[in-house]
Amino acid sequence: MTRRIFAAAVAWSVAAVCLIAFAPDANGQVVAPEGLAIVVHRANPIDALTLRELRRIFMLDMQTWPHGRKITVVLREKGQPERAEAIRLICGLSESDFERHVLYQTFRGSVDRAPRSIQSASAMLRFIFNTPGAIGYVRADEVDDTVKVLQIDGLLPGDAKYPLRRAGRAGKASVPAW
Repeated sequence: MTRRIFAAAVAWSVAAVCLIAFAPDANGQVVAPEGLAIVVHRANPIDALTLRELRRIFMLDMQTWPHGRKITVVLREKGQPERAEAIRLICGLSESDFERHVLYQTFRGSVDRAPRSIQSASAMLRFIFNTPGAIGYVRADEVDDTVKVLQIDGLLPGDAKYPLRRAGRAGKASVPAW
């Protein structure tokens, strides 16, 4: 009898956590916490990028928005798991390979602005709110109304086929350790 009660309690707890974790946001969009939301200043006229365009921006190959404003790439500080995961998902590189690439681009003189390093998600949101050309990332569940979330390949973080999700075992999404 106690095993059944315990099993029922565990099942209800898991269901409650799932309901809270995948609850719709203010717009009715279900936001899964494992998605990496790409955020820009609210006044930025860009609403969507392809994953290829996003990679070009973060690899510093594209440094100006189509409307002419300089792009400021914002990353979490070196050594933070969020930074390594974002670089892997966006650029397909390890953090050390990304650093070598930035150093190479700087040495070549092709970088106008090196990426900014930010300590926390709240600081990232605040920086992007105050910097019209900035682009950065936070977990989807950390997004607030001070920034705009970009669609990547026509999808938002809550969409099942969103490209910036951390894959878990057997191809299923899992909550990242950040």
